[in-house]
Amino acid sequence: MKNILCSGNVSVDIKAYSAEVDDTEAYREGSIELVPGGVGRGMAINLKHLGLNTFIHSVVGKDIFGEYLRGGLEEEGVNTTLLGESKERKTALFSVMASRGKSATCVYSTQILKEITFDEQVEKVIKDNDISAFVMDSNLSDETLAGFYNYKKTHPEIFVFQNATAPDIARKTMQYAPLIDLFGCNEYEAAAILGESSVLPDLTTADKFQALGYKNFIITFGEQGVMVRIGNETWNEPPYTPSQIVDTIGAGDAFASGFLMGFLEGDPVKRCIHYGLTCAKETLLTRDTVSSKLSKSFLEQY
Repeated sequence: MKNILCSGNVSVDIKAYSAEVDDTEAYREGSIELVPGGVGRGMAINLKHLGLNTFIHSVVGKDIFGEYLRGGLEEEGVNTTLLGESKERKTALFSVMASRGKSATCVYSTQILKEITFDEQVEKVIKDNDISAFVMDSNLSDETLAGFYNYKKTHPEIFVFQNATAPDIARKTMQYAPLIDLFGCNEYEAAAILGESSVLPDLTTADKFQALGYKNFIITFGEQGVMVRIGNETWNEPPYTPSQIVDTIGAGDAFASGFLMGFLEGDPVKRCIHYGLTCAKETLLTRDTVSSKLSKSFLEQY
């Protein structure tokens, strides 16, 4: 079984929605849910569900949210040796607020993620557990990213998956493109990386990305499906659209998890895409950021 180190955000998502229309921005009836989230957490749990052994590398606060997240990861069987606890900062929070007739707004507090470091303890875990792949989001500090990629330079056998994470930080790891074995982003992050207002799932976009140094990458396009470029070959596939969409948060990371699992196992790219689309579809059917239904056998039988 492959051992994977997932480094990045572990947070609590606060999802608030009101069906009432109120232009005065006053108090109104609605629903509020607390859901464990974060790219690092989502990838670690998804990959664990899919049969890989995962280690989470992140930091939570010494508060009720931190205890909640740590307990959930341990229940899922994710190794929390590198899940630190901050004495000064609170657990990362991400809030999504939406009301009828208006676009959703997001507010986040992720200062604690500055405390995720690449140090001797991380190197020891990598060596002692024969870690074969790094899965990173772009919330990591510049210093931490540099630590991981410097390690990659001297250990080229380690597979690196880099997640763009968000449009405002998508360009953060561009300098490391030649060291990235697989890059993942959505259409908005892709546009930010290319410095364009929008992008299409076509060969022009794929060629521009590859010209930046990205050898292999996946770009999700929502209702238009996904585009995958591996070496000199490009695949475009429509999404597996569910009968209803409960929540879109986590679907992109789910696709990346499914694809990555197959890719690390050496499966054909077409099958890797199938795994990813299945994971994304199941995640769209839940309010959680990961689907409890996912497993390697579930994907193979789908």
